Amino acid sequence: MLLLAQAAAAAVIYIGGSGQQAEQAVRSNHGDVGSTMVQLSRRWLGAPYRAFSLDQSPQERLQVDLQGFDCFLLVEQALALARSQTKTGFEQALQQLRYGGQSTDYCHRQHYFTRWAQTAIDQGAIRDLNPALPGVTSRQRRLNFMSRHPDSYQPMQQRRNRDCIGKLERNLLVSQSFVPLKALPAALAKLRNGDIFALVTDINGLDVTHVGLVERNGNQVNGLHAAPGHGVIRSPDLVRYGGSIDNVIGMSFFRPLPR
Repeated sequence: MLLLAQAAAAAVIYIGGSGQQAEQAVRSNHGDVGSTMVQLSRRWLGAPYRAFSLDQSPQERLQVDLQGFDCFLLVEQALALARSQTKTGFEQALQQLRYGGQSTDYCHRQHYFTRWAQTAIDQGAIRDLNPALPGVTSRQRRLNFMSRHPDSYQPMQQRRNRDCIGKLERNLLVSQSFVPLKALPAALAKLRNGDIFALVTDINGLDVTHVGLVERNGNQVNGLHAAPGHGVIRSPDLVRYGGSIDNVIGMSFFRPLPR
């Protein structure tokens, strides 16, 4: 597994000045992981939203962009940076999170948040908070959105990618715990700076439509996230924000763990 990560790190692609930013970030990692993730995301406020940025090259590569984000990459890169002490360590951590310990390949990328989260749990990077939260419920969810909507994904125009994703999704059933919208206010007291939130959806074939980070300011709980049309923003009142998004039925929460 380590050899795969090292091989991928050798081929890492940094967008713009992201390499220098990564170097500065890991050198200043002295606090706990969650607080560091929030500090990083605050620095990124105002950065542009870049949809499908990993899909622009015909060949999959380990790409780092700390100057423009989609919601998933903001969380993933913040977590990898906050848990690393060196730039090489960051590259290895990112590769492990994004590809689950396998080679850097579109077919191995963790496209669905529930699978990504389980990979991160298995790696000791995060902990599932949902079982201990008030009002939590669970469901079995079949994930097949990508294979049913291949035209929405540029890499799915390649037959090998359509085939491997179709094979993966043929029997892809996951268990998903979450807090329904009406129960969210009671769960806020248990959340900390840097906890990861995910918006749970009722769209067929999907588990989650958006992710971000919890930011606490006393009793105020906000969301730091990369939003289409807005870039990296702070949404005051996380509960109100979640309830304003179409097809959202609740949220799930995960806590970053020490290095």
